Amino acid sequence: MNRFVFNIVFVLLLSNVCCKIVNKRKCPEVRAAPHFDLPQMLGDWFVVEYYASAEEALSYSCMRAVFTQDDHVQQEDGSIEWTPGVTMNFTYRFADDPLGENLYGNITWRIDLSEPAHWTHSELTYAGIYNTYVLDTEYKTWALLLHCAEQNEGTRYLTAFVLSRSTSLPKNVMAYLRDKLPRYDVDINYVFPIPHEDCSSKPARPDDSPIIVEVGSNIPKRPDTSYKLSFGN
Repeated sequence: MNRFVFNIVFVLLLSNVCCKIVNKRKCPEVRAAPHFDLPQMLGDWFVVEYYASAEEALSYSCMRAVFTQDDHVQQEDGSIEWTPGVTMNFTYRFADDPLGENLYGNITWRIDLSEPAHWTHSELTYAGIYNTYVLDTEYKTWALLLHCAEQNEGTRYLTAFVLSRSTSLPKNVMAYLRDKLPRYDVDINYVFPIPHEDCSSKPARPDDSPIIVEVGSNIPKRPDTSYKLSFGN
């Protein structure tokens, strides 16, 4: 009987070790980087690998991020709160876009200076807070960011950025950073590289004009239209 009980206990312990139950609605527990120095994190970065739980079929290229420190954060109602913040302006392309257009966006987080590696952003889409954590960084070379937000309906939104001051990182560094992600429920099979070849220096801008394909051609382009205005006779 004692042997039977021992076997049952052993199986239960083994199942707890091997089979982690993940609640896809809740964000993972995260410990941000200790002794974090925000000013050293600021400036230009290349996103060299990217993961998003809601975008496993999309691929990007030429993704860059610029971090700046702020003394205020804009609220959901448009008002200004005078509190420490950090803004990320980012540019990117869809990898399969034949026009190679640069797109852009930005987000500003509130910072608690007692825990400067944990940034928060309020948005109606999410159930309260969009959390960003600096998991680890070497400041002058690489950084690893994790973003997570719980939504009012459905699963959480979980993303991760591997950042580099140059367009690539050594294989051993990439392996070190990728090894950190599974503990935060990131599926390493969907962490994709972001290529930075043939990235134009042309500034990113919105352009809503139509895309056309001329007869006899398979190359899409935007029409080159000009208008001549005359006044009087």
